Amino acid sequence: MTGRLVTEIVSFRSLHELTSMIETEISYYLSRREEYSEQLGNFLREAEEKYGDEDWFKQLSLDRLGKGGGKQKKKKGGKKKKGKKEGEPEGWVSFKSMLLSSSVQGEAEIMFDAIESVAAKLEELENAKESMDDLKNVGLGNDVEYICFLKDGVVKKIVIKSTEAAEDEKFKFAIGFTAVKDIQSML
Repeated sequence: MTGRLVTEIVSFRSLHELTSMIETEISYYLSRREEYSEQLGNFLREAEEKYGDEDWFKQLSLDRLGKGGGKQKKKKGGKKKKGKKEGEPEGWVSFKSMLLSSSVQGEAEIMFDAIESVAAKLEELENAKESMDDLKNVGLGNDVEYICFLKDGVVKKIVIKSTEAAEDEKFKFAIGFTAVKDIQSML
């Protein structure tokens, strides 16, 4: 994990610093996607030998690999299994706020889900980086602070604050003198 909170406010003194943070996040997620893809590839090669003829394996491979990696399609007109709750995916058991599975199919599904989630995050980060590149072309100057709202590790909002005005106020020094004369020395 990158150690980022889900939602946070972060300040940057330059667009270069902000862009660098986004590029670090992109690099992290690219390596995670590569790692998960390799893990999934190994898993599918091993599982194909054992489960290659089973319907769930064929359907999983078709839905996730062959047709753009989209979500699995729901079967129409299928019979509802006894004791199964509505909206609960096949092979999964609802436990409080999560789903549990002990099947090979479940293991494959979470690998596909992880890759899809990482790909979506990468797309968001790439869009944020593109926005930063466009913002550089605006030419805001060097005396600007960027106060960023990050949601799920992606910059969603930026407050641009001039640092010149803040520094002027910060270093103003007001002094007043009072002249006191000794009255006895004047007499």
